[in-house]
Amino acid sequence: MKVTIKDIAKKAEVSISTVSLVLNNKPCRVAENTRKKIKQIAEKYNYKANQTARSLVTKKSNILGLIIPDIENLFFSALCKQIEEYCRSLGYAIIIVNSNDRKEDDHLLIDLLVSRGVDGIFITVSNESLLDSKSIQKTLSDFTIPYVMVDRVYPEIHCNKVYFDNELGAYLAIKKFVEYGHSKIACVGISEISKNGSYRVVGYRKAMEYFKLPVPESYILDGNYRFQGGYDCGLKLLDSDITAIFVCNDMMTLGLMRCFQEHNKRVPEDISIISYDNTLNPFMQGTEITSIDQNIEKLALTACDILIENIKQPNIEKKTICLEPHLIEKDSVKKL
Repeated sequence: MKVTIKDIAKKAEVSISTVSLVLNNKPCRVAENTRKKIKQIAEKYNYKANQTARSLVTKKSNILGLIIPDIENLFFSALCKQIEEYCRSLGYAIIIVNSNDRKEDDHLLIDLLVSRGVDGIFITVSNESLLDSKSIQKTLSDFTIPYVMVDRVYPEIHCNKVYFDNELGAYLAIKKFVEYGHSKIACVGISEISKNGSYRVVGYRKAMEYFKLPVPESYILDGNYRFQGGYDCGLKLLDSDITAIFVCNDMMTLGLMRCFQEHNKRVPEDISIISYDNTLNPFMQGTEITSIDQNIEKLALTACDILIENIKQPNIEKKTICLEPHLIEKDSVKKL
């Protein structure tokens, strides 16, 4: 039979409020032997707090929602892991939902999480929502609970947001290629439907211009941030004159390298690569990939701290934090 806080109070011969204060480690004037007795009874009968009942009293569920666009993407998988582990250590459970990069799913999942009574939401919006920003902005403006935008953000919205400087990341990649003597550098990115992707392509264009290097339109390919997209771009680049490729995410890099392996094109002997996200190397056999690293742990913990602070202090000023990426040098860039 399930033991309630009322049962423990009866066995310990104290009030229900005394049991509640002791089991929740709240400050109270209760003798130490009484504290021990209450906790021993709770342990003996394997007492578990009724979180639903507690939520009715505190008006807090201690549950947070996390909306991500693609759980198969290594970057977002790692982000989920970091957020879940950190929030769990702080006493929060996480509901993780996946939008498949679709705008309609963003709206659906926001409504779902709000209806479940979450205390706050981490949201990385879909690329479709970034393209149709008015629709999702209206939904976010109607929020009655704290939220933080993570990785993909709207500059024009005044809300909590944590993200990386994507243009800087692209510049660091091109700078490394130039230092190693490369001038014919392609960019496998994504079309304008991805703000992060487009920022990286914009950063690539700016860096190429800064170093006075040509950028034929044939050097910029859309890999759609997917494995197959990277593979297809690889096919288009097999017979080109490029010596180096800046790839705007690791999933496309995987596809690109599969294509090169199948067509006997070696990295870095035949072509140099710098990728973005730095999630591949633990799984690589042979050549490790020079990458633009986004510190996922720092991104996750910063977002968690901001959201939980906002939950505890609803009127606190919203925060915008832009983190700097770094280049991690490995084996995939050849000196010319």
